[in-house]
Parts: sequence; C-alpha cells; structure tokens
Amino acid sequence: MKIEASAHLSKSGKEITLREARISDAHSLRKCILSYINGLTIPFTREEFDKSDTEIENWINELNSAPNCLLLIAEYEDRIIGNIDVTSSRRSMLKHTGYISMGVHKNWQNQGIGSLLFRKMINEYERNQEIELLWLQAFGTNLSGLHMYRKFGFNENGRQKKFIKTHDNKYIDNVIMTKALI
Repeated sequence: MKIEASAHLSKSGKEITLREARISDAHSLRKCILSYINGLTIPFTREEFDKSDTEIENWINELNSAPNCLLLIAEYEDRIIGNIDVTSSRRSMLKHTGYISMGVHKNWQNQGIGSLLFRKMINEYERNQEIELLWLQAFGTNLSGLHMYRKFGFNENGRQKKFIKTHDNKYIDNVIMTKALI
C-alpha cells in the first residue's frame, strides 16, 4: 500500500509525522520497539526480541512489498516514536483479514500516538476493497489499549483464559478483537 505522509498533533501539541516505514528506518524502529517491550502488553521479553537491524530491514521490505500489508511509523524530530503494522494472510481463505500489531515508545505513551496511528491505519483500510476484517490480540490487563480499540469500533470476540503466563507465574487472558470493514 502506498500511504501519503501526514502531520498530526500529539496531546501535548507536538507535531508528529505518520508515514510508511522505509528500509533506512530499521535502526530507529528497532530502538523504538525495544523501548516498549516491557512484559505488560507484548507477549515476549526484550531478550526474546533479538532482531538485528538487517532483520528489521527485511521485515520492512516484506511488509512494504506484500499485498494489503502495511507498516506505519510515527515520527517526531526524525525519531521513531511508534509503529503499527497490518499483515494480510497469504492463505486464500484468510486473505480478506488483516492482523494488527502496534507499539508506542515508552516515553510517548498516553500522548495520543496510538490513536493517531490507529486512525490513519483504519482510514486506509476502509478504502481498501480486499481487506474486510481487521483483528488483533491484546492482554486482558491492557485496559487503556482495550479502551482505545473499542473507541475505534473493535469488538471483543473471544477471551483465552490464562493464555499468557508472566515471568512471575501470573496468568493473563488473551483478548481477541475484530472490526468488520464491510
């Protein structure tokens, strides 16, 4: 998908650029992702996220070249502060769906960056004739994330009890949410 870059204001009035990721963003994107991996909202640890800049470059290239896939970044003063990606299945019976994942740099959380990314992504997919259903998974304890997803029209379709087990042996539900676009 080819997306026009656009400027937006954060809650604090800072100008944020939303645009498609480029190969040259790999290092900055990797640093952003490492900042928000905290074991509270993403189901892997910093140690498990051992991607090199080259692997991130390959991921960017794969999403940018795959049909109906998208990788958007939020940028402030040439630093990546958030990202959202949508992956469309290659399976024929699932090609009408797009799986969403996202994160916001730890220093930029609760500034409206996630909502900016989500709004731009949904606007793009509402114009896309091939993706009919967007879906995501979220920690049941991620109350602010669940609130935002509902705000954008996502509905809870299932809850996998005790699906996530933390390092301190606590269990968290996995919430599955969808938004129909047709």
